[in-house]
Amino acid sequence: MKINLRNFPSEGRHYEGEDPVDVLDVADPGFRFETPVSYKLNATLTGHSLVALGRIWTKVGVACARCLKNADRKVEVTDFVAHQEVTPTQDFADLTDNLREDILLALPQNPLCNPGCKGLCPVCGQDLNEKTCSCAKRAVVPDGFRGGGTGTPWSALDQIKIVRK
Repeated sequence: MKINLRNFPSEGRHYEGEDPVDVLDVADPGFRFETPVSYKLNATLTGHSLVALGRIWTKVGVACARCLKNADRKVEVTDFVAHQEVTPTQDFADLTDNLREDILLALPQNPLCNPGCKGLCPVCGQDLNEKTCSCAKRAVVPDGFRGGGTGTPWSALDQIKIVRK
């Protein structure tokens, strides 16, 4: 996003629009950007600085971290702030790097298709959102942990006898 600094009004200017998705320049296969980056910003020149405040957003396609299904998520920065030093002879200020950085920082670390996603069974790979399986009730237990009744690593703690004096 470029802002024309020539004849910039002293009260500032409001900007609404979209930048093409390729301004994000993301090569991560875990994120698919298919919609433009939208923005609503208010820009002000104060001395030798341009300050832009507002909101930016886009949609991103992600693979769920639990069940691996594709899902679309809105990525939004509601408190976008950009500050750039400008010179009196400068004609344009480019906020593209600021837009890219804030959108990338707002991406989810562990994206989910929905908050209640149950994921995949660690034994057979069954999607537990669709149906349960019999092996989902027992965990994979390493050797040395078998001793309790439920077959979980924690079941060995059931065998501990605590004597209080």
